[in-house]
Parts: sequence; structure tokens; C-alpha cells
Amino acid sequence: MTNIILTTPEELRAIVSETVSQSLAGFTQPRNEPDNLTPDVAVEVLERHGFLISKARLYKLTAKKEVPFRKYGNKLLFSRKELLTWAENLAKRVNDKDEAALAIAKSANRKIRNYGK
Repeated sequence: MTNIILTTPEELRAIVSETVSQSLAGFTQPRNEPDNLTPDVAVEVLERHGFLISKARLYKLTAKKEVPFRKYGNKLLFSRKELLTWAENLAKRVNDKDEAALAIAKSANRKIRNYGK
């Protein structure tokens, strides 16, 4: 049998407030992360958002000017916002089964041409 507990609205608010405070105590506020990233941090940010890329690949894309970047002296810097927007734009959504099959076929043909059978 379930016990029924009677309480005043003020007591209920206090109980809920205390429970929520205890629950949120383990969470930390998101810190303001800087927008300018070094290549190492840029790779980490991309990986954290599901875009796997190596540092070498990032440097190659930078050399080809295919990724947004800035130079500060002889240092490379990447804007967090620009980098994530760039990665999102590269990730194509394939909703149609025919498009997916065509993409797989093109990939297979390209691999066969490049690496042989």
C-alpha cells in the first residue's frame, strides 16, 4: 500500500529545490571556450563533434586552402565556429536510398581504380 504524505506548498517547493540543487551539484557550468584554436585543439573539437580527422589531414587541407584558417605570425589558428560550420557543410545527408547506393558504387569504383582489385 502507498503512503500519502501531506505537505504545504512551501515545504514542497523547498523539497524540490533541495533535490534539484543536489542533482545539479555534480554538473559544472559550461565554460566560455575561446574561438581561436590551435591545430591540436581543432582536431579535438572536430572529434568531439563526431568529425574524425588527423592532424596531418588538417594540415593538408590547410595547405590546399580547403579549410578556414588564419595565421598569427607563423602559427595556424582555426575559428571554432567556422571550423564546425565547414565540417557540417562537408557532411552530406543522404536521405534517398538511390543516392546512398550511387554514393557507395562511386566509392567502390574509385577504390578499385586506385588500389586495384
